[in-house]
Amino acid sequence: MNNASIAGNVAVIYRPSRSCLDISRHVVEILRNKGIRVRSFWVDDILRHVIGKVDLVVAIGGDGTLLKISRLFQDTTPLVFPIPCGRRKVFYEELEGDIEDYIERVLRGEFYVELLDRVKISYDGKTYKVLNEAAFISRDRGRVIQIRVDVKTPTSISGFIFDGDGILVGPSSGSSAYHLSISGSLMDYYLRGFFVSPLNPMELNIKPYIVPPLSRATIEFINGYVETYIDGERKDTISPRKKVDVELDYEGFRIIRFGGKRNYVREVFEKRTTIFD
Repeated sequence: MNNASIAGNVAVIYRPSRSCLDISRHVVEILRNKGIRVRSFWVDDILRHVIGKVDLVVAIGGDGTLLKISRLFQDTTPLVFPIPCGRRKVFYEELEGDIEDYIERVLRGEFYVELLDRVKISYDGKTYKVLNEAAFISRDRGRVIQIRVDVKTPTSISGFIFDGDGILVGPSSGSSAYHLSISGSLMDYYLRGFFVSPLNPMELNIKPYIVPPLSRATIEFINGYVETYIDGERKDTISPRKKVDVELDYEGFRIIRFGGKRNYVREVFEKRTTIFD
């Protein structure tokens, strides 16, 4: 990747904090000094039609910033260069040294691309690509609903029904978030597949289900209205007897990596340690 290929197509998206804003200004100044036209956006205000088509996104923030970028780019997969600046940074690697050196490496193409799977959720003629999880939760809080799950894999067909508060589905990269909080398994990024995890099921023998690639799950909400949350953002209300189809999206969310130090398990659990006064 060289300067000419990204000129006029760089977006800097940053978390609204003083430290992230300072980094954003520094990155924009570096890029403009190299003759590259770049636009910067506050992550909470950006809209899909505003940002337009870009080839490179510089993400300055934490995991929430990256999730918003994933929601913005549903139909395309620009390269994303993450610069950590936030509380939770599971999707980020630590950058040692000056940011300008890393930008130079990006412009020279001295990096590799990590492809993070997203899960494709389809219902009512709508499709969403999910990086963390899609949460389907009973609209009537405190009232359980009945849910049927059917899963077709290359080797088996399975189905079960449970009563609970809802259900989570998401790719391996999302297993460290909401899924982990409901005692789901932590999945390595390189483990392809997706999880189907009941929320507070009445049937205590039902546990999260790890579904292999080349599979498809169908979820039917039998007797209750369900609110849909895509990577933490509320989207729709689904009426009873509607079905949701779930499968892996194989395009991949493209993250720039430099091979720096990453301790995935430590980064996940260290931020979830109880602090006593």
